[in-house]
Amino acid sequence: MNKEKFLALTIEGISQVYSGKRNCCRCGCGGDYKATSFMQNPRSEVNDSLVAKRLKRAQELVRQGADTEYGDTWIDVETGQDRTLTFYVDDLKK
Repeated sequence: MNKEKFLALTIEGISQVYSGKRNCCRCGCGGDYKATSFMQNPRSEVNDSLVAKRLKRAQELVRQGADTEYGDTWIDVETGQDRTLTFYVDDLKK
């Protein structure tokens, strides 16, 4: 994943998003997860509309130069002091 791919990403390519503490594990103790209806086996509440809103916000923050980390299956966008949105692009339905 890179900036260009993230800015072109749509909800159909996202399995889930984490919203919470940035400098923390992603077990859910420092934030929450919302899954999309495109996730193979959702482990949290499915809410496409909320994920879409979070994606739009994160893409705008990236355009404005927010600190962003790109992994093979995730994108982490800083949203404030020790706050983040982490998008996962794995575990999608075939």
